[in-house]
Amino acid sequence: MRTTDPPIGPERPVERQMGRRLLGIALILGGLGWLLFELLSRGTIAGIDLNLARSDSAQTIPAQRFTVARVEVSGVNDQVIVNGTTGEEVIVSGSRLGFGWAANAAADAAAQIDVHIEQRGDTLYVNVNHQPWAPWSFGRNPYARLELALPPDVTFNISLVSGDVTLRQTAASGTVSTISGDVVADGARGQLTMNTTSGDIDLRDYRGSLRVTTVSGDLTAVGQLDEVIAQTTGGDVKLRGELGAIQITTVSGDVEIDTAEAVRLAVETTNGKVSFTGRLANGQQRLSTISGDMAITLLAPVNANLSFATVSGRIDVPDQLAVQAFNRRSLTATIGEGGAALNATSTSGNITLRLREP
Repeated sequence: MRTTDPPIGPERPVERQMGRRLLGIALILGGLGWLLFELLSRGTIAGIDLNLARSDSAQTIPAQRFTVARVEVSGVNDQVIVNGTTGEEVIVSGSRLGFGWAANAAADAAAQIDVHIEQRGDTLYVNVNHQPWAPWSFGRNPYARLELALPPDVTFNISLVSGDVTLRQTAASGTVSTISGDVVADGARGQLTMNTTSGDIDLRDYRGSLRVTTVSGDLTAVGQLDEVIAQTTGGDVKLRGELGAIQITTVSGDVEIDTAEAVRLAVETTNGKVSFTGRLANGQQRLSTISGDMAITLLAPVNANLSFATVSGRIDVPDQLAVQAFNRRSLTATIGEGGAALNATSTSGNITLRLREP
């Protein structure tokens, strides 16, 4: 008698359910393994420090000396500190920093950083390279902390992504560019060009000229600023000290200028407020906003020709000027002997003028 095997039917519901359970268990075990790795190696999850990474590793980068005319620095998630020096050599030093639950994990993380230093001709190149983490990894990444000593006659160009730059007592001129990184300068002088995206610029006791372009970053500068040319998109500008020629263009940032010196002004904003306190140099001066208010305080002695106009805002001036050619939308007046010519215009913002003894 011949027998035949029963036909193979579709997978039974019980078997399908068991397969799904096994797959779910595998995914859970994989996730727990990844979580354990993150906690033990870095002590952070999604950038949140859980205070579990108790060890760190700082591997010294020995100091190297070079005689060059220019320095180029680039890196990602690194820190660069530039110190001024009266010597004739450029000195490069620093450290690689890694983090982890145990000392060996932190050391392995720091070892991923490659700091390549090379002189080609009269230019020194310092490049920080990071071995990529797996795309699903999170946490505190290792980084390099570089220190450079620069003589005053050496120019520089520093370009970082997610890294900060600090200038200390430098006299060298150069360019700093950052994306998601801040720039701080203390006691620097010279000619600086700065370009930032989502990074703030803070200059303290600065002496020299300055060119700045920022996107979603603020500029604060205090010191002796011979010339400032600044363009911002969504960033505020604050200048204070001994100021010379000021040229500022903003889209949605406020502008605040405070000085006891006679300055030359050219300020234009789209959706930002303008505040000026100081004196005016001879010649044409211009303040312009579209939907921002202006507050102008002129320090005595004042010798200026004023021309104010607003489309839908209001003009507020001291009583001694109200008797001149004035209404709530426009003002033409002369204070003292004239000399400086200040033209202030706004589309939908108010203009307020105050006169103050120094």
